[in-house]
Amino acid sequence: MTVTRRQLGALVGAALLGPALPARPASAAAWKLMWAPDPAAVGLGAFETIEDDRADSHPAGQPHIYVEGDAFRFNMHTVDRDTSTDRQRQEVTGTRNPDGYLRWLAGETWRVTYSMYIPSSLKATTTFTHISQTKMPGTGTSPITVTSLRRVNGVQTIEHKIFESDTLVGRTELEPLHDKWIDAEYEIKIGDGSSGSVRWVLRSGGVTLVDATKTGDTFLGDRVRPKRGIYRSLGDTSGSLQNCYLLLRNMRAYKQVQAAVTRLEAEDATISQGVVESNHAGFSGTGFVNTDNAAGAYVEWRHDAAAAGPATLTVRYANGTSADRPADLAVNGRVVASGLPFPGTGAWTSWASRSVSADLAAGTNTIRLTAATAGGCPNLDYLEVLR
Repeated sequence: MTVTRRQLGALVGAALLGPALPARPASAAAWKLMWAPDPAAVGLGAFETIEDDRADSHPAGQPHIYVEGDAFRFNMHTVDRDTSTDRQRQEVTGTRNPDGYLRWLAGETWRVTYSMYIPSSLKATTTFTHISQTKMPGTGTSPITVTSLRRVNGVQTIEHKIFESDTLVGRTELEPLHDKWIDAEYEIKIGDGSSGSVRWVLRSGGVTLVDATKTGDTFLGDRVRPKRGIYRSLGDTSGSLQNCYLLLRNMRAYKQVQAAVTRLEAEDATISQGVVESNHAGFSGTGFVNTDNAAGAYVEWRHDAAAAGPATLTVRYANGTSADRPADLAVNGRVVASGLPFPGTGAWTSWASRSVSADLAAGTNTIRLTAATAGGCPNLDYLEVLR
């Protein structure tokens, strides 16, 4: 069955829905996908620099940083030593594309999303254990922000801070998050003093554990560069230092830009094996699409582009189950993202977004999202095209 919203009017009430209006582009602040490395394809070329046992302290353990499946893996052994021998460091820096590394500059706002797996062997410590930082390139500079595993009153926690002012953005207990994939979102507005800010979000199984924003100094005088991996002091007094590792996957970096954004509501698209509904709050427009629980169910949008070129395609969705509902995203019949994950959002009224970069042709483009498994697609609210 292939239907459009007008053909579904009798089911959902044509008088309530009103006439379908063409989507209108608007110039607005939007998130442009700038970096989305495929570990299997680009390897460690996804990063600006690699700090893998830079003191050559443990050749038998090298490489400590490498690709494992769809993730980047960081190994740490108790015998590893940094060039400063009171600490250990296995980290990567920056965000690199084939045409060079990305520059994060004063006045800009960036967002990074990723999933991480913290095994129970990677414990919080009484001294510093950082698993991500932002810094200014160069030697001797202090961190700007840090995500750390820290013991607080004997309890293992994961926290995020603005470093210079020791401003705690958010914190939650670590032990319930051990040995599972958790999702992180980090947003930084780069600026001096009160013109800078940080937002940190942490989710587990679709449940939001932390969503906090704090103002603070996020600029030291040069560009900002993210760092990821394990960087920890040997001064821990809790006996927590063990051989351990960290896994990172689904890494994305977005830049806030002024751009033309066209929103295409799912209820106005062509629907195969699905219906338009409005029984879960929080959607845009007049409703959303609930596809059948069937592989091959799809929603297809049409978008008119004035010129050929790259675009960021963002799908807003809800998935009230605990199971991923992957789908294939195709542009003009060519799959540009196979098995794109749409993990649980915690409730059918909790909406999230998934973005992909793709090239559009001049003129009319078809953009189709097709369920890859028997669970069907998640509930689909809209597609936004950012040019």
